[in-house]
Amino acid sequence: MTLLKGLDRDKVWFRYGFENLLIWLFLYLVVSPFIEGIPFIRVIIDILFGAVLLFAVTAMNRESRMLTPAIILLALTFTLYFLEIFGVINFSLQGLLVTKTLYYFILVCSFTRYIFSRKSVDSHLICAALCLYLIIGLMWGGMYHLLESVVSNSFSGVLIDNADSFLTHAQHFNYFSFITMTTLGYGDIIPQTNAAASLCQAQAILGQFFSVVLIARLVGIQVAQEFSPNKE
Repeated sequence: MTLLKGLDRDKVWFRYGFENLLIWLFLYLVVSPFIEGIPFIRVIIDILFGAVLLFAVTAMNRESRMLTPAIILLALTFTLYFLEIFGVINFSLQGLLVTKTLYYFILVCSFTRYIFSRKSVDSHLICAALCLYLIIGLMWGGMYHLLESVVSNSFSGVLIDNADSFLTHAQHFNYFSFITMTTLGYGDIIPQTNAAASLCQAQAILGQFFSVVLIARLVGIQVAQEFSPNKE
């Protein structure tokens, strides 16, 4: 009976995993830039960032083969994140960006598989699609940040030039990632190398392709659901 209760709790936890993750993603991406001037800002943003990483795991299917690698990368990301905070080792920044980006990549694969395996459209699936879109943006933001940390001056612009910490760099590259994925292109951050331009080009193409395919998939599921012979 105890085991069955534990399984039931896991199902409930997974059922609202994407909803919880979406809330923390919203707080991390939208709210955190508005609280830069308050005391203990680093601690607050660390908590928001950690919550995003943790709740992303809870949204993964417990039977997924990618769950174990995700947990390992999550542990490495947290370890390197605290090493970066305290400046313990010099290469912790690059290591953190690599593990974080790989972790996002696994989440993208897991969430995509879940979305395209569903047979009905509901609020849970909509939240999953939104989480996938935001995680893709964060993954590309991590790649931009990693490229800039390895090859200096890969990007230029007022925001990049004025960034004075890991947090501000991460926030600005996340912003640039979503601007690129939506093909808005404000011009306040500009790629300066072939590698940076190539990443931007790939993300712009992926962003448009993702939106079209995802919408087509959701509409297709909804149409099939409406005309299903089993529909009451």
